[in-house]
Amino acid sequence: MAEVIKTTSYGRPLTPKEIEKEERRLEKEQQIRRKPLKTVVHPIRIIAFGIMVAVSIYAYNFLRNHFFMLVLALLATVLVLDIVGLIMLYNGVEVKAENPERDVSRYNTSFLKLVLTNKSFAISMDVSVKLDVENIFYKDKSGVVLSLPCSMRGTYEKYLPLKYSMNGLYKYNISAITIRDLLGFISLKKNMDTGAEVNVYPERDDGIKLNLTDMSRGMTESEETLKKGHDFSDVSDVREYIPGDKLMSIHWKLSAKRDILMVKDRVSMSDQQMVIVADLSGEDQSVDEVLTLTYAVVAEMVKRQTYVRLVWWSEGRFVFEERQIMNIDNLKEAFGSIYYENIYPDGEKTKAYMMSIHPELKAYVYICMRDGEADAVVVEQD
Repeated sequence: MAEVIKTTSYGRPLTPKEIEKEERRLEKEQQIRRKPLKTVVHPIRIIAFGIMVAVSIYAYNFLRNHFFMLVLALLATVLVLDIVGLIMLYNGVEVKAENPERDVSRYNTSFLKLVLTNKSFAISMDVSVKLDVENIFYKDKSGVVLSLPCSMRGTYEKYLPLKYSMNGLYKYNISAITIRDLLGFISLKKNMDTGAEVNVYPERDDGIKLNLTDMSRGMTESEETLKKGHDFSDVSDVREYIPGDKLMSIHWKLSAKRDILMVKDRVSMSDQQMVIVADLSGEDQSVDEVLTLTYAVVAEMVKRQTYVRLVWWSEGRFVFEERQIMNIDNLKEAFGSIYYENIYPDGEKTKAYMMSIHPELKAYVYICMRDGEADAVVVEQD
């Protein structure tokens, strides 16, 4: 899941007792965070305020001193302003979750932006925000309660540094906040409906060195049906038409503007394809390792200008999903679709389904768990 990074500085190693105490503290903190936000009355503060009023009344009646009359008037004014301010805050405070980056790498630190806006003239020292986090792919949920200050007719922005431990589509949602009045008498719950989404991909900046020699056996000739509508090349430049150029290479829009035929100069890519099947079965951690290796292998193929056909079994739709990968954007779009799939327990049926549904494939690269780690295996179909 996504974890808020906390910086700590210990001058010495923790003793076993200190570690146990820290674990109990964290467990208690998690229990508090899991509790839903709700309207709460704080009776101790109300009783303390009532005692102050009672003492002031008694002192005035006993001493007949106008000072205590002023104290009573001040207490009454503060109470009225506190109630009015709480109502204004309830109507004027909004909290939004924003994501500066829609796509992030699991190996880098990213940020989630919380924006608290107060349109009223009242203030509060404590606005509690319940932030829920869910990894859609792994069905993993967690939450945290944050306390934000609220100034008069102002905006407060807080950036949460996040570190992701697993790949997937993360959804952040703020369903409710509680606003506490200045005197601390009541915490008033207000329902919210705001959120943000983040796609977390297993890409590294430095890349991963892969041995693709054995995987080349999984290369097959591209089928004409797959080629239709796709040009296995990248545009490197645009130049004037030369007799003999293909009509399909003409840049018609640019030619119309310049009143002369212009063609797209292309760098050809391989007319072969590599079929890569990602196994989405097993435990969450195993599937995450498979996705990480799948991303690395496909990204390397894209760098080598090799056409990749990424395939995975969709348990929910009971079909094979296929994506044609020509560049990194295609790869990210494919992973965005994978993150909505369901993880299934039996991986052996994937190969059986490939044999029955795609018997035309002579071989393909099957990325799965083998001997406790993710591996790319060439499967040859008879």
